[in-house]
This record gives sequence, C-alpha cells and structure tokens, in this order.
Amino acid sequence: MADRMRLLELCLRECAATFGWNLSGNYLSCNKGYLSFLLFPTLSDKSIEYTLAYRYSSFDRVYHAVTMANIYPGYTIVESYQPVEAWSLMGVSTAMRTLTSKADRFAQGLSDRIINVDDNINFLNYLQKRDLRQGLRPRSISMEIVLTYLLTGDNENAIAAAEDAIASGETANGVFQSMIDYARRLL
Repeated sequence: MADRMRLLELCLRECAATFGWNLSGNYLSCNKGYLSFLLFPTLSDKSIEYTLAYRYSSFDRVYHAVTMANIYPGYTIVESYQPVEAWSLMGVSTAMRTLTSKADRFAQGLSDRIINVDDNINFLNYLQKRDLRQGLRPRSISMEIVLTYLLTGDNENAIAAAEDAIASGETANGVFQSMIDYARRLL
C-alpha cells in the first residue's frame, strides 16, 4: 500500500502542474471565478475513489471569523471512483489525469454559472431536488444558507437559519451556535 501511496503522491504533483491546481497534502485545490474546489483522492483495491467539493470562495472569510479555521471545507458535489488498470506509474498517472481533467472541466463549467450568492443557493437547491428525484436523502444546505446571510450582512436571518438548523438536529459540531453568537455581536 505504501508503494501505491507514493505513486498517487507523484501523480498528484504531476496533475497539479499539468492542470494548474494546487497540491496541498493529499488533495488538489483550485480557484475558478468566485468558487474554490477541493479534489480528495483515496486509494481502494481497483480504483481511485474521490470526492469533489466546492465552496463560494468568500465563505472562507466568514467561516474563519466564526471558527478560526482557515477555509470552509465546502459542499461535496461528486463522490465517485476512477478505475486504475494497473498499479504502475503509468496506470496511476493515466487514472489521475483522467480524473483531474474531468474535475477541471466540471469546475470551469460550474464557475461560469455561479457568479453570485443567489446563483450558489439556486445550485444547492437544484442539488437537493436532484437527490430527491434520484430517491436519495438530500444533504443539508443549512451551513451554506447561514454563511450566505452572514456574508451579505443579513444577521437576523442568519440567526434564524442557524436556530432552525439546530432545532432540526444539525449541530455541525457547535458551528451553528458559534454563528449565532457571531451574528448577534454584529447586530
């Protein structure tokens, strides 16, 4: 497994240079337009499993003010895998290049469509409706809604949305309460 991890690390470096993404630890990241993307690959027996998350870049500033974390982790929009034909440098490189190319094209397309917080919320609502149509349990967008209100200075609605999230059982490890406290200080 250590050999595979080393191959993945080398291929991550290669993809970062090829596609203009940044390598940070074991993931790739990039900024496109008003959005930031994180590509997290992990190894399985026959493939590279991955998640692609995105966030409205301005959320980082607000999230940092509330939690002291440097970046908001974002909303996972893709969870899938990329087959690896052979666990050789060429096999892993081909799989990572294919994966990063798909992620880069998707990121560019999404960043061309989301240019403000309203576009972002509309896209997140679309994802929830898509999950419902596919018979999946829709993921919560409460965090993004509260961050949007805080970003736009609508602190009263930020408090109400965070309280609603807590009332529905979402805690986000105390982040919603921290958001309420932060918004109250700004009132």
